[in-house]
Amino acid sequence: MKNKVVSCIILNYNDVSTTIKLVEHISHSKILDYIVIVDNCSTDDSWEKLQPYKNEKIHLIQAKKNGGYGAGNNLGLRYTYDILKSNFTLIANPDVIFEEDCIKKLVETFQVNQNVAVVSAKQSNSPDCAWKNCSTLQYVLATSLFFEVWLKIRCYPSKYFKNKKFAEVFAVPGSLLMVDTKKMLQYGMYDEEFFLYYEEFVLAQKFSNVGLKTILRLDCSYIHNHHVSISKTYNRWSQQHSILLKSGELFLRKYKKANKLQMFFAKLWFAYTKLEFWAYDVFYKGKEKK
Repeated sequence: MKNKVVSCIILNYNDVSTTIKLVEHISHSKILDYIVIVDNCSTDDSWEKLQPYKNEKIHLIQAKKNGGYGAGNNLGLRYTYDILKSNFTLIANPDVIFEEDCIKKLVETFQVNQNVAVVSAKQSNSPDCAWKNCSTLQYVLATSLFFEVWLKIRCYPSKYFKNKKFAEVFAVPGSLLMVDTKKMLQYGMYDEEFFLYYEEFVLAQKFSNVGLKTILRLDCSYIHNHHVSISKTYNRWSQQHSILLKSGELFLRKYKKANKLQMFFAKLWFAYTKLEFWAYDVFYKGKEKK
């Protein structure tokens, strides 16, 4: 992988402390040639606080408006490709922690198969490492805590990964993934109609449609401190879930081509899950008071 340029994008929105913590952790990486911080038009003092970190390796750009997760990362991807000439780009949430060995193995994966477009590592603090390609019904049911968290309706069985160093999967979590930058711009890119959530499934569907692979490395890992960044903007699970349902409906229409009957059932189910998450918030709010 000689002479290949590797960059990392970190998308910040009103979470400068978490972003800076990650930047400081990876700033001395020998594999990462560049770190690109995209400030997604933060409404706090993030932009000012990030200025001292700019140098030849760490680049700072600001979106003109907050168009969501996909729009912000697309801005960074175009920058890494057009300006920095990056071959591979690591897309990282601010609330992740990863080490040099993990980056190295992600980069090496692209040597294994020329048809790889996306590669990620397992999360050491979560069993949700990858998702299979699901039916419309499974996507609808997965918006419920019961089917998603406890039954894990979209997850691969554990035996699928047994004794493997890496495995081909449909989709990986968007918290940390590396992409072939040229393939990303040519076939992928995030759908900017989605403000938040379902980005992973849209990306996976796009690459699957053109025969490109997504790989999960099982011999390296990272930590994802779930909901640290998003909770600073949406501090209740029901708020986050409402945004997820809007993206879910769009995904079903646009990428699963759901018919009228399927969408009717989906909306009924979504109404039920709103009650489920409202009850979840009430339960935990009561526990906090105690």
